[in-house]
Amino acid sequence: MLAKTYGCAVFGVDARTITVEVNVGQGTRFWMSGLPDSAIKESEHRIESSVKQFRYFMPREKTVVNLAPADIRKEGSAYDLPIALCDIIIK
Repeated sequence: MLAKTYGCAVFGVDARTITVEVNVGQGTRFWMSGLPDSAIKESEHRIESSVKQFRYFMPREKTVVNLAPADIRKEGSAYDLPIALCDIIIK
């Protein structure tokens, strides 16, 4: 199942729209693509603990998060909310 939300990235003095797509399928790993930095790669743990506070659960299947466009470096924890919303929509 695929869910899509939008976020924003600062690129110089401009803001660019970032499409956050989450797909859940067969498997057991959490994958993130689209040039994320280490803070975004660690977002899995932050998202899981926040979602549990609202009595939802992260899917225990293969979760693929795509942050598009891939040519812009994504930094910080600003993408946690769009990723969490996609996970809740899928569940």
